[in-house]
Amino acid sequence: MMHMQQRALRLAATLIPRQQPRIVDQRSEERYVGIVESALLQFRDQLLTVPVVNISSRGTMIEAEIRPCIGESVLIRFEGCTPVHAFVRWVRDGRVGLNFGHEILLG
Repeated sequence: MMHMQQRALRLAATLIPRQQPRIVDQRSEERYVGIVESALLQFRDQLLTVPVVNISSRGTMIEAEIRPCIGESVLIRFEGCTPVHAFVRWVRDGRVGLNFGHEILLG
């Protein structure tokens, strides 16, 4: 049982390249551009200011030259807000998709 859990964790940490672009938008909520310009990202032992491409109540897309693992936890802070725990959903071409640990209010 322990061996299977360790193998599953290793697989979850592997970047899986997408061969074909998505045909259907699978997002469950609207993304907003221009609401937030940048954020402070705590990634491993680094604290980085990163541009925010878009944001929704459940996640954000940032630009960053980092190589996180899929499922890896990070902490992101938007100006004037408390830090939000998030996890990495995808990584591609200098962009990172993050899912928040809980839904946030945009306003």
